[in-house]
Amino acid sequence: MQARLVDRETGGGPAAGGRGDRTTWSQRWERTRAQIDLLPRPVRVVAVSVVGGTVLLTGVAMLVLPGPGILAILAGLALLATEFAWARRWLDRARAAGRLGVDKGREVWGRRRPASARTPQGDPPAA
Repeated sequence: MQARLVDRETGGGPAAGGRGDRTTWSQRWERTRAQIDLLPRPVRVVAVSVVGGTVLLTGVAMLVLPGPGILAILAGLALLATEFAWARRWLDRARAAGRLGVDKGREVWGRRRPASARTPQGDPPAA
């Protein structure tokens, strides 16, 4: 029932008779975060711990099972980082390692491609 009320307020969904105004993900997150912040701190910490821990452990399991394990681990850390400083530090380290990996990949990719195959626009040369 509550979802329908939100749809009516934003003008979206079938209850409003069309698509109406669309909200962005950041706006939705701000509304959700504001509602979460209204909860008493102990309740919020337990909820974040349970949900974030579950997502994190599911990601660890997906490292050996089919699925996006690393993405789930990062999502779990992001959830836990909203309440815990240790999770924020781990998430910052993971981001730094990811940036280093991307930089290293770009460097290797640039070395492996012959200079004749590269143009300033990134397109292959015309034949």
